[in-house]
Amino acid sequence: MPERPAIETLSELLQSGEATPMVRTDRLVPSAIYDLQYRTFVIAAAFEIHAKPTPPSGRRIHATRLKLLQFIAIRPWLLPIIEAWSSGDDEETTFSAQDLRRGFLGDKMYDDVVAFLVARRALGWMGTHLMAGPHIDLMARLYASGTNAQLFTAERNALVELAKMKITNSMLEGL
Repeated sequence: MPERPAIETLSELLQSGEATPMVRTDRLVPSAIYDLQYRTFVIAAAFEIHAKPTPPSGRRIHATRLKLLQFIAIRPWLLPIIEAWSSGDDEETTFSAQDLRRGFLGDKMYDDVVAFLVARRALGWMGTHLMAGPHIDLMARLYASGTNAQLFTAERNALVELAKMKITNSMLEGL
């Protein structure tokens, strides 16, 4: 007999009234933004949705573009700001282009997760681009399982919306 998903079991237990939730006020709950598995999924989703085919090496994406895409996917409320920035109307937003650029370029967690994925050979460096590595199937499977389980829909929807926007090199690098 197949094992029941843990979330389903937890949900039934909580609904039965046999579990008593506890709130621990002595410590803060860490943000999901710093969770390795979550960030790996978001990077995998961004790569799956946005990487372009480049024969014979497979698919690749500019590393700074990937950094921006995953940064916005985690923060989908920033989509209107990116849309305004992309269309040149960023003067009407509360964030300046420079503030946004500083935010995503300073995302150290992204750098650490990419270094992990490169070490695991899921990704590889090709100049300023990240390309599919020999173990890219790890990321593809992660993306497929998250999608099949209907997880992280806000992040995936943000990535789809970002695909409709023009992101220029000057947006990425401030040139």
